[in-house]
Amino acid sequence: MANLIPTERFWLFWGIAFIGFPIAGVLSYVIGAVNTPIRAILAGAIAGATLGFVQWVVLNARLALPTSWFFATSIGMAAGLAISTAVLGSETAGNELLGRAAITGLCIGLAQWLVLRQVLPKSIIWIGIIGLAWVMGWFVTRSIGVDLGPKWSVFGSAGAITFQLMTGLALYFLTKGQ
Repeated sequence: MANLIPTERFWLFWGIAFIGFPIAGVLSYVIGAVNTPIRAILAGAIAGATLGFVQWVVLNARLALPTSWFFATSIGMAAGLAISTAVLGSETAGNELLGRAAITGLCIGLAQWLVLRQVLPKSIIWIGIIGLAWVMGWFVTRSIGVDLGPKWSVFGSAGAITFQLMTGLALYFLTKGQ
């Protein structure tokens, strides 16, 4: 099923996939505020599965990516959100938010890379890309004044667009020539 869409159009589809973030945020909020490690595991698993599925739909049109992508995303996000909440708490005003974002993003990146390396062997940079893009997503969301009081599991739409642009650019170069 790989290479169903040309590289140029893939980038556009990846950008549109930002819609997975608000959907994941709403679905995972059935757990409530992410303010304990247990809630973080549950909300992270729901949000991660949702994001992973949306990403897989788009990525699978370009790469022969196994369905384990969305399971990996779910596990990575659940683990990262739980670890970061246990270590740094759930405050959103200070640098703790960005520290949690880094931990969560790196866990997601590692989990996704374990799947991605099967189709893109030189993709180890994906771990760092996801870590940085996750931090930037939260940074942008907080910087534009989104109310973080509800302690969401994922950042807002502006952060999601930032994340998709950063990771889309990385995917463009990683898949170039494929």
